[in-house]
Amino acid sequence: MPGDVAGQSAGTNFRVRKQLLEGIEQLKAGNLDAARTTFSEVIETNPETSAAHLGLGRVYFQERDLQAALQCFQEALVRDPKSSLAKALIAHVREELGDIDAAMRDYEEASEIDPSRGFAQRRISRIFAQNEDYGEAINRLRAALQHNPQQMATRFMLANLLEQSGDAAAAKVEFQRVLDLNPNMGVAAYRLGRLYMRDGAMSAARPLLEEAVRLVSDNAAPRLALGAVLKGLGEYDQAVAMLRDAQQLSANPSSAGMIIADCQIKLGQPEEALKSLRQALRRSRRPGLVHKRLGDLLVTLGKHKEATEEYRAAVLRQPELGEKHPELKALVDKSEASGANSEALAKQIQAMFASISAERRGAAEGKSPLMDDNPEGPDQRRGAGTRFGRLRRQRGAK
Repeated sequence: MPGDVAGQSAGTNFRVRKQLLEGIEQLKAGNLDAARTTFSEVIETNPETSAAHLGLGRVYFQERDLQAALQCFQEALVRDPKSSLAKALIAHVREELGDIDAAMRDYEEASEIDPSRGFAQRRISRIFAQNEDYGEAINRLRAALQHNPQQMATRFMLANLLEQSGDAAAAKVEFQRVLDLNPNMGVAAYRLGRLYMRDGAMSAARPLLEEAVRLVSDNAAPRLALGAVLKGLGEYDQAVAMLRDAQQLSANPSSAGMIIADCQIKLGQPEEALKSLRQALRRSRRPGLVHKRLGDLLVTLGKHKEATEEYRAAVLRQPELGEKHPELKALVDKSEASGANSEALAKQIQAMFASISAERRGAAEGKSPLMDDNPEGPDQRRGAGTRFGRLRRQRGAK
């Protein structure tokens, strides 16, 4: 009977959908053996089900059996030639296998099949960004968002790339858009708060970082940033408490220790600051910097001989510093001479360190890589001469 056939088809479809959902949940839970069994059973009884081939391919991909994954994704595409997801996953495998040109072509085709699917454009953008073509990387993400402005992952990646490219103002806008989409995304609150902190807008940074601390309770970075903001706002006691918390969570607590020392100096506790810096030195990944800070504090305390010893250690622990600034090394060497005027030399070394730091800050304020003032024309910008730049121009000419 026609009704019986229809009922059988509906029952089969329901059973297949239930199995596929079960396989997806197993995959998400990391139960790869169970997921493989589930997807394989669907393929055995319903081999035309594209989603089952995709699911099995994802199992193999997680197991790093890339050839098996590629075969499954290709089978899925045979069953559904209009599947942008299958095409994008094929591209992802090719990328993992190192065939970047083929991966780019497949990602492009996936985007053409379904321009609203952000995954393919995010992967294309990542490849361009890895080759330092930030302009094209950002354009790809903006194009994806035109088709679906609600893609949080795409917008978060756009915010990241804008920050990396030096466009902090645009990055702030995009991080805020991410938070509008998901107010509980602590990493977005942290990144936005950090951008405000870098601009010196401590009052704007504070509520964002407080929210990040609440949402990302097991990470030291938001606490370290909030401690620095509280220090900038003059709330030194609160800053020290927050930074102590950061030290408990961090594998490298020396950064927090140096900021704690700054707060203790402001609180009129120089001896406590010395203790904090000495503790920071024990586990510091940049000991030269801590020695320099110790030297500065000892100059303030009038302990000039000890200060020159710390400055000497700062230069010795950073050999490239002495090579680049021989005049600094000469002053440090002079402080070792018998009868040297430790006070005068310590203050001269401190001033020279300050000058070098100011020079470095000035160099770090370079222009964004998105700015293009190359007189040879737009195709001479970074990345244009690579195979990715050529691919972009070729496809644009079609």
